[in-house]
Amino acid sequence: MHPYHLRWYRYRRLLAAVMTLPALDTSTPVPHEFCGQWPCCFNGCAEAGRYVHAAKPCMEPQSAMVLELADAALQAVEPISQRTAALQAFARCAVPQLGLGSLARLVALLQQYGPNEDAELAILLWQGEITQQVAALKAVQRLRRLVAFLQSQGITDAARWLQWRDSADAQAVVHGAPHQAPDTINALLWHLDGGRCDVPWVLTFARRVLGQAPAHGHIMLAIQEMAEAMNLSAKALARRIAWHERLFQALGDVPELRLAWWRCLKRTLHAQLTNATSVKLQVQGVKEPLPLSLAVHLRQGQPMLTIQLPRAFGAAPAWPNLTMVQLRQEGWGPGLRLRLLLQGEGVLPAQLQLAITKRWKAAQLQQPVFERISANKWEISCCWCDGLWKPSCMNLADVNDWATDTALQVLEYVLVLKGMLNCESVA
Repeated sequence: MHPYHLRWYRYRRLLAAVMTLPALDTSTPVPHEFCGQWPCCFNGCAEAGRYVHAAKPCMEPQSAMVLELADAALQAVEPISQRTAALQAFARCAVPQLGLGSLARLVALLQQYGPNEDAELAILLWQGEITQQVAALKAVQRLRRLVAFLQSQGITDAARWLQWRDSADAQAVVHGAPHQAPDTINALLWHLDGGRCDVPWVLTFARRVLGQAPAHGHIMLAIQEMAEAMNLSAKALARRIAWHERLFQALGDVPELRLAWWRCLKRTLHAQLTNATSVKLQVQGVKEPLPLSLAVHLRQGQPMLTIQLPRAFGAAPAWPNLTMVQLRQEGWGPGLRLRLLLQGEGVLPAQLQLAITKRWKAAQLQQPVFERISANKWEISCCWCDGLWKPSCMNLADVNDWATDTALQVLEYVLVLKGMLNCESVA
């Protein structure tokens, strides 16, 4: 390891975060019933409340494309801090408020507001974060021209945008567009040059993952090494990081509130499961040589709440008995993806497994997955998306209410299962 490089544990943490980013999908568009809308687990479906179950997959590539175009339109705004604030306001506020989940929705909005209404549209899009009205208007006008250029090229969705952007003749097409305004051409060329448009987002990603701001050269050298190990070009990897980091701007993550969510969940379940022998909240996947706070660890690993329960007094060894309840977070996407694991001892016969599946379905619970660990040890698991995690617009009371609701969901799974196990023991 060279002395000018990142320290080994920071490099390893950064590499782990990069490896979790999915590749950009340049395939043909996938039909989806939410196409043209912002997916429910990203904006919480305002009509349905603060947090809702998302039964459908996210259309993240469509929303990421809109964020990328907004980023290109804002490049003329100075200083950089104001530009960043405007993009974050666009991602966190304007997109869900205006339903800008795809290029089609953006086109529809621009058609609803004529060019003579750009001042009003600038307020809606940039949420007042650009202090100079002239700069805000120019950003809106540039966005209009960018969208018009994409339409002239037959680009209607994220898949076609990614394919065109990475094609060999993309820059030639832009240079050969004589009817386009110079600032539009410059914005497109800026975006086709990964070195200029992606590096700031790579640095933002590294600062968020590492919790500090290492030197520019150290980060880019690390990305280059990672790209070689992943058999990618440094430009391709930087583009992937930038694509997903723009999406992250819409999450408004606040580690302290996320920690409050987990602690409230722990308190609520502990109060309900009074016979618990231990209740432990920890974060998996974090290996730090220096002690850090749990709030910081939440950014780096997977939170997990484990509750140990005693075996029922007088129960025969063969009787099925619930001994552990565990809830963990499965990833850091727009939704708070949760996995519930119920572990027990004794024999869990096939007929009882079928009965549990039928009873959970009747109670509108998630489909259970059974696993036999040994002759007298078993696990039941299920996963769900607990809606939107967007605490930037929530206060502590709302976060605690959400955690309490989730704890009651977990308790419902536990009580239904324990009731069936008790019936089996009596029988």
